[in-house]
Amino acid sequence: MKITHRGPADTDLSKLVNSDKTVKPAGADADSKVKESGASARVDISPEARKMQRVAELAKKGDELRAEKIKKIKEQVEQGTYEVNSEDVAKSIVRSEVSHLLEKK
Repeated sequence: MKITHRGPADTDLSKLVNSDKTVKPAGADADSKVKESGASARVDISPEARKMQRVAELAKKGDELRAEKIKKIKEQVEQGTYEVNSEDVAKSIVRSEVSHLLEKK
């Protein structure tokens, strides 16, 4: 089956937009006002956005700290100087099991 009819939905939209004199590029007015006045732009960030930004910073820092800790442990294992703290292991196991049990409820 061959369709030869081109309806209004098939019109080249880019030609319509380019020929429309009322359409201005995005941000054209704002950029020109800032350039003309010499003033700098100001952005207000909500408290929620600031918290999200801080969380992202801490997560990145946490990843770096963890990588550094893992590197040190690997070096200790290779040198044969790594010692396991049994109390820390026991606390971790208990914490993990309690968390697992609480998730089931």
